[in-house]
Amino acid sequence: MSLSGQGKKQRKYQYEAQSASFHILTPREHQSNNQAAYTFAFSKQLSAAIRNDLTDAQITFDQLCNTPDALESLQSRLFEVVHTNMLLAPCSGAFYFLNTTVNDSLPDKSYSGLYLKYANIYAENTIHNEVCLFRGFSTIAREKDINLHSTWQLETLAGSFPEIDKLMSDKTEASSDSYFLTPVYKLPDTWESVRFFCVPIQDAYGTTIGVCGYEISSLYFSLSLKTLGSGQAHIFGALLTEEGDHYTGQIAGNQSGYFPPADPTFFLENEADLTTFRSKDTEFIGKIQEITIGATDHMVAVMLPAAEYHALVQTVRLKIAAFLFIASFFILISVLWTSKKYVAPILKGLEQIKTNTDLAQGESPVLEIEDLFAFLAKQDQEHAAALSALNQERLEAQSKQQQLQGKLEQVSNDLGSAQEGIARLAYSRQQEIDPDDFQYFLKGIHQLTPTERKVFDLYLDGKNAKEILTILSITENTLKFHNKNIYNKLGVSSRKQLLRYATLMKHQK
Repeated sequence: MSLSGQGKKQRKYQYEAQSASFHILTPREHQSNNQAAYTFAFSKQLSAAIRNDLTDAQITFDQLCNTPDALESLQSRLFEVVHTNMLLAPCSGAFYFLNTTVNDSLPDKSYSGLYLKYANIYAENTIHNEVCLFRGFSTIAREKDINLHSTWQLETLAGSFPEIDKLMSDKTEASSDSYFLTPVYKLPDTWESVRFFCVPIQDAYGTTIGVCGYEISSLYFSLSLKTLGSGQAHIFGALLTEEGDHYTGQIAGNQSGYFPPADPTFFLENEADLTTFRSKDTEFIGKIQEITIGATDHMVAVMLPAAEYHALVQTVRLKIAAFLFIASFFILISVLWTSKKYVAPILKGLEQIKTNTDLAQGESPVLEIEDLFAFLAKQDQEHAAALSALNQERLEAQSKQQQLQGKLEQVSNDLGSAQEGIARLAYSRQQEIDPDDFQYFLKGIHQLTPTERKVFDLYLDGKNAKEILTILSITENTLKFHNKNIYNKLGVSSRKQLLRYATLMKHQK
């Protein structure tokens, strides 16, 4: 269906589609940034809590595998973190999955973790909704006095959410843009369709050990993220993700109460400024805008039924035609009146100038023309004065530019000399250090205990002994004991030598 012949008469709908307040949390750039901030804070809290729990239990993360008691204890301690963040963020659920399991001998790999959901969502405000346990140890539900979901399972099977599996298997250090919004998933063993706003969970060395985030169900999406109609009762919005030759996603109803009878799977046809959306046997017309959320690409769409759009275009055409007719009539009347009052006297005066022999004496029967000549002469004088002033400013600017160019060259030479001095100083420092001692220092870092590593890191941060005693809440004798062990393992004899090796280590990264 070609829309090219409708021209300017379609602009009204395009304007209304652009100005319609499509109030969806995820597509709006600043709102997606807020959601990312919630998710990163969630991940940071989980990472810290997991490290503390492992330290208290005196085990490593790898030792969690096949230890149900340790995993259950960890879930119990992390429940409040998950529950609190779920209450703070706009979502229908919150979760974390760790790359470990209670039994790795089973044929199907699974992830241990907590997954909390709101039960029976009926409005955008979820403050008073009950919370249920979708994944996790059932003892946690009894301990926290919450119900199990009707399709509860202990762990989440790998393969249920491909994007999460990919992040779990990624051995590289996660970057700041590792957060992402998944496509729409069918939640296993339920009727629900959901998206996940995810971010990796990292250990102290930046290695990904799990994934956490928030659930945004299609029901919650439709209830809380609605479209303002902008005068069109049946306009609505959607957040779509490309999947092959079509787009799927979640639909937001209209604040007037309208919810489109459309399947959330669309085939798109871009035509000029508008897009045709086809969902089964239904056709819609609307606008799209591509957005990037973290590491994933999505598309926001606002649309209305094609039949209503064409009726709107026809109405706009009639209104424009009526407006043009009325405007043309008034313009014609105005032109005739202006011509009679102003143009006709001027033309008559010009004709008199051609035939009047007294004009040689400087007189003119048309005062307006004399005023015009005087005005033009005055304008010429003002333009000449302005041009002279501009030329003077240009000369002054050229002089200043030459002065600044000389200063810039001097600063550039000084900077080059400074950089050469810094390079010579760095080289000199490096030559003062014995390579074998430095290699022994680097190997010794990995032999430090967790507590010794904390003391080491605090020294690197510039903390003195008194500050370290306060931060770690230890005695001076304990600090001396740790200092002795650190010096022995790193092969250094003083804090000054330790900091010198550490500075070289940072310079080589």
